[in-house]
Amino acid sequence: MKFWQKAFLGILIVFIFSINVCLYLTSSYSFSLNMKRDTDRALGEYQLILNGVSETMDSLYYRDQALPTPSSTESLMRSYADYYKLQNVYFELKKSKQILFTNIPSQAKSDINTEGQTQSSNNTYTVKVLPSNGIHYLYITGNIGGLYSDYTLTYVRDLSELYNAHSQLTRYLITISTLVEIILTLVLLLILRKLTHPIRTMQKATKKIAGGVYDERIWIPGKDEFHDLAVNFNLMASSIQEKINELDKNAQDKQRLIDNLAHELRTPLTAIRGYAEYLQNAHTNEAKRLKAADYIISEIDRLKNLAFKLLDLALIRNSKLELQEIVPLELLKQVKLASELTLKEKGQKLVLYSTLDKLKGDSVLLQSLLINLVNNAAKASADHSTIELSAYFDSFPILEVKDSGCGMNEEQTALVCEPFYRVDKARSRSSGGVGLGLALCREITQMHGGELRIISSPGKGTKVQIVFTTSLQPSENSLILTEI
Repeated sequence: MKFWQKAFLGILIVFIFSINVCLYLTSSYSFSLNMKRDTDRALGEYQLILNGVSETMDSLYYRDQALPTPSSTESLMRSYADYYKLQNVYFELKKSKQILFTNIPSQAKSDINTEGQTQSSNNTYTVKVLPSNGIHYLYITGNIGGLYSDYTLTYVRDLSELYNAHSQLTRYLITISTLVEIILTLVLLLILRKLTHPIRTMQKATKKIAGGVYDERIWIPGKDEFHDLAVNFNLMASSIQEKINELDKNAQDKQRLIDNLAHELRTPLTAIRGYAEYLQNAHTNEAKRLKAADYIISEIDRLKNLAFKLLDLALIRNSKLELQEIVPLELLKQVKLASELTLKEKGQKLVLYSTLDKLKGDSVLLQSLLINLVNNAAKASADHSTIELSAYFDSFPILEVKDSGCGMNEEQTALVCEPFYRVDKARSRSSGGVGLGLALCREITQMHGGELRIISSPGKGTKVQIVFTTSLQPSENSLILTEI
């Protein structure tokens, strides 16, 4: 059973029970009030009649100096009986066990004892309501008292009108309660369906997300808990979608890395095996053997570079960055000194510019980053060209390497930092590159809380910027331009 159905049945049962209890108590209270009113009226009439009978019998006694005869007593009671008959009131007068007068219908005959008597100011009497043949009668019985203590007067009132009115009221209340309960059931059903609509909406959304539709979102108007829950649900769904996309991207990157690594290993291993078989089986001169050995050494060096680069990537990702204050100009000088041999082979020149006072970071990692960028710029640039290495402040501290080489298009710029990607595959293989340099540069930049930005156009050269957007860097640290 669903939640709204449980709530519907629970609330409906409580309401129906409460309504019926209230109506029952109302009906019972109304009946008890009416019964008390009729009883009080009957007691008043009984006292009045009892006093009248007593006084009349006293006057007869003092006139005749004897107790009233049965005929005079019957005549006296007949006058009361005729008067109250229209009100469904009946009388019976007894002397000891002798009935002197009665007009009580046979179906209303009942044995009234004197247990539980009610005391009046002049005598005692018994008041009871007893059913007789399906009709309820009010019985009041008491002694006349005085000279007539052995006389008993019984007053009987037919309560059919009271009980009929109570039955009509009960039927009316049952009818009203039934209509109210039907209307309440319909209204409660609509209200609960309306109130639980957000739950069904979220249930459908969670089912879709469980099925892989991570872009599912819900909107619930209002300012209640369901609206807050919908907002939090959307935040959760967005977070899940981001994590799933990130996991998908990581899985794709890892698969691409494995595919590229397998591709990279196949070429040098094939070459090494081929030249090794050549040396093992071929009968050739010493010069050709040396040439084959050189090829094997070259391919082994490329495999070694690949292994070292992959090891560097793993170490960088698992190492903790130790920030220290660096003088940017000194960093640039160290990079120039380390790159001097590579640049000298092509007759290239590295020009340094620095306007930064200080920088925070890992000196060794930043030096490795810049050396990689300078080597890439040297490979992409023509002989005897100039490469610029700069450090300046433009909203953030920036390290920049700029060349005037062949440049790249937008697609190449977007992929150049991916592991094993090469813009010019033939040139990279001939120079011993493994396509991991810029991947290392990106990792080092991200460790420093910065961004690696590449601006390039075919035939117009490339500009690579390391922008330190982290709050750890000084906000103002510019110097006068220094060129070396």
